[in-house]
Amino acid sequence: MIGHRFGTCVLVVAALFSLMTTWGSAAAPARFAGRLGLTLANAGGTNEIRAQYAGFFFAVAFVCLAALAGVLSRQAAFVVLAAVFGGLILGRIGSLLIDGGMTGYSPTIVALYAIDTTGFLLALSALSFDRTA
Repeated sequence: MIGHRFGTCVLVVAALFSLMTTWGSAAAPARFAGRLGLTLANAGGTNEIRAQYAGFFFAVAFVCLAALAGVLSRQAAFVVLAAVFGGLILGRIGSLLIDGGMTGYSPTIVALYAIDTTGFLLALSALSFDRTA
């Protein structure tokens, strides 16, 4: 029972985070890119922010909401979350090693290390503790 509630909380928080990311990147792609330290050179850059952030995180939110509605298994949603946040944190750690530290990283990028690690650990925990089919 506690595991199911925990898993529900993980899915709700992940869905809200993903919808917030979707909205922010779709509605104001230049501002979103700027927070990441990126500059949009042309309409192609705007398209990529919308596709890679708005589109991708909308799909993640959809998976979480579908699992909450019982359309997809909760375990499938937890695997998706673990893959997304696990891949992000692995890429960040690789970049950290290649860059030799966080010198020059914006506060947003530094915060994403914590966010992605937390998302990954919560997804793995929910996958482990939530045994609802």
